[in-house]
Amino acid sequence: MKHSLLLALPAVLVLAGRVPAQSRITGTVFDESENARLDAVIVVDSSSNATARTDSNGRFTLPCTGPTTLTFERFGYEPARRVVTSCGAVLQVALNPKVALLSAIDVVAPAERPTIERPQAITTLAPQELQRGSGIFLREAINFTPGIRMQSRTMSGGHTITIRGYGTGDDSKNFIGSGYKAYYNGIPVTDAEGQTILDDVDFASLGSVRVIRGPASSIYGGGIGGVVELNTALPHELGTAITQEAMGGDDGLLRSTTRFSHVSDAATTMLSYGHQAYDSYRIHSASKKDFATFLGEFRPSATQAISTFVSYANSREQRAGQLNMTEFLQKQNTGEDRYLNNDAHQDIESFRAGVTHRYQFNDHVATAATAFYTGGTRDEAYAVGLNTSSNQTFGARAVVNTDVTVGNVPLRGVSGGEFEETNSVAQGYGLTDNVLGALRSDLSTSTMQSTLFTEWDALLPADFTLTAGLSVNFIEYAITDRMANSGNPEHLDGSGRKTFDPVVTPRLALLKLLDPNVSVYAGVSQGYSPPTATDAIIPFTGEPNEALTPERATQYEVGTKGSLLGGRLSYELALFDLKVTDKLTAQPVFDTDGNVLYSYTVNAGDQDDRGLEFAAAYTLVNDPTGFVSMVRPFVSYTYSDFTYDDFQTDDNDDGVVSDYSDKKVVGVADHVFNAGIDAALQSGIHLNATYHRTDDIPVSYDNLHWAPGFSVLNAKIGYARDLGGGLHFDAFVGGQNLGESLYYTQVFLNHKFDSPDANPHVFVPGPYEAKFYGGLNVTYRP
Repeated sequence: MKHSLLLALPAVLVLAGRVPAQSRITGTVFDESENARLDAVIVVDSSSNATARTDSNGRFTLPCTGPTTLTFERFGYEPARRVVTSCGAVLQVALNPKVALLSAIDVVAPAERPTIERPQAITTLAPQELQRGSGIFLREAINFTPGIRMQSRTMSGGHTITIRGYGTGDDSKNFIGSGYKAYYNGIPVTDAEGQTILDDVDFASLGSVRVIRGPASSIYGGGIGGVVELNTALPHELGTAITQEAMGGDDGLLRSTTRFSHVSDAATTMLSYGHQAYDSYRIHSASKKDFATFLGEFRPSATQAISTFVSYANSREQRAGQLNMTEFLQKQNTGEDRYLNNDAHQDIESFRAGVTHRYQFNDHVATAATAFYTGGTRDEAYAVGLNTSSNQTFGARAVVNTDVTVGNVPLRGVSGGEFEETNSVAQGYGLTDNVLGALRSDLSTSTMQSTLFTEWDALLPADFTLTAGLSVNFIEYAITDRMANSGNPEHLDGSGRKTFDPVVTPRLALLKLLDPNVSVYAGVSQGYSPPTATDAIIPFTGEPNEALTPERATQYEVGTKGSLLGGRLSYELALFDLKVTDKLTAQPVFDTDGNVLYSYTVNAGDQDDRGLEFAAAYTLVNDPTGFVSMVRPFVSYTYSDFTYDDFQTDDNDDGVVSDYSDKKVVGVADHVFNAGIDAALQSGIHLNATYHRTDDIPVSYDNLHWAPGFSVLNAKIGYARDLGGGLHFDAFVGGQNLGESLYYTQVFLNHKFDSPDANPHVFVPGPYEAKFYGGLNVTYRP
């Protein structure tokens, strides 16, 4: 499998170009936040009044008689202008989605079709949504979208994301993200084992976040939860820019970003450095991060582009442990003694690099090929031990986009493959009062995961579109248990190799355009998540864990999305039924103090997730020349009816297997509601206010223990202005938890709940009081 994909890459990486005629202006227009090509863009030459319209590949051609200015306009996007100094220019033009529209309505999916024409639930956060709050904590933005919940174990780390309730359910999921696949500027953040760590992603520099909700992502493989795409904001205005961003706030909050960028017709380059520090509102919870990033896109011709991404990150997050219910309700600023005595923390150092080549052969075939590498180290001290690891991940992804007509039926397809290999070495030690103990585990693992995929859209009469796709998923891993040696004769050897049978995950959907701005759809799709290499062994004891089977899922979904009232009202609505079988969950083993000594994975049973997701935004005012230039309220609502079925586990480590069938799924609230408003004045004043409400959440399988619901109110006001001479600034102040609600940034699930009166440490509290921040962003264009 590995060799067949690698052998196919040279055919995809053909480098060829076309020399543009000197009497023409040619170019490509794309979505700035998605980096996907835009059709139906109107291009106007101000000198001759000649017009052109971009085709399905985002390309246009105009006659040229000399220097001129071009304007670019498309519904749902801010207009753009480009100065052309000579004939023969080859342009790459980025358009920004308008604030006035719900961004998920008018962005473009990977198959280069508007989201309104994609028969699945897709959430997209544009820069305006990402910067409603401080911009540092992604959970501030992503938790205001339906069906998605992000938690953080520390101030800026230990992030987990659940999509439609998938990724919750056991203590192991409190530490590392699972159940979805994440990409950072096209490079997988999720390793070959299916584990996602986001601590080394610079959230403050993101320009877009796109989430495919549920196992409808056949072009990314068979993941159950979905896909999260994180993309750094790219410059798009011609010329050189120097940007300095600075922000400070309560409890030692500090963020500084220095950015240099240059945009020309032939290339876009950006180099940035970010430093982030936070003493925190909580004991022993300081955070410190450094990020260095280089992005480049080089366009040798109108038919090809080469993109590069290189990043370095160094992150340290202190851990204080969790609070029990009493401490949480009393708003205590304390921690768990064993965490404090061990100076608990997580240190991550990582390096990422990737290169993508895109080539447009003709109007019918386009290709993209990416090669990537990620390497890093991780050091984690916790209540009863110290874990250290180093890992390397490398791989490639090749995609062919096809646009053909068979008979009278237009077909649009995306096909390709992805290969990823992760090699890691990990050791675990005892740790008491910050004194290193004996080596308890020493594993070397090598995991290879690959996917072949294809997805096709048939554009049928009466504005129907039939979508059919599937992926074939392969995974194998090898384990070397280095604790099994002559000096440790009683340790069971967990070494071995496991190859899973190939798994096919199909997808079928039908969409109907009621008019150009409204669609309805229905679909069914399947997903697949195998056990990881570390699931196959109990590192603490060396015992093999061979009885595990992969999780499978089938999802049925119906929905509608679009914009009404002349584009003033945008909305999305999805109803789904997601059935997960052979749910993988952790069986914890506790010490005498109720701390998790170690855990191992079991197949506990099935999970039925039924829900409704709704989001809408209405533009009350959209008048750039008026005193009030924009007023846009928005709401979102998620209803979840998630239950277990034939679900049995010994979650309390007491030797008794309990049946939790028909109980509510842990970690999921029945109701989540969000509301907010974005507003701007013609003078440059802008305002954002958001309100979030989460209902009570069950935190134990027996549903006897619940985390209380909470509400959070945030607001931000700023003033942005062009000062002339190429200088632009944006000053702002904001407040978080203005109502001083009691809430948490993470709650641990299925901890040591061995009686109705149990009071384990499960809460990571949010700030008990309102917290404020302020900043200034300055950009200079010589």
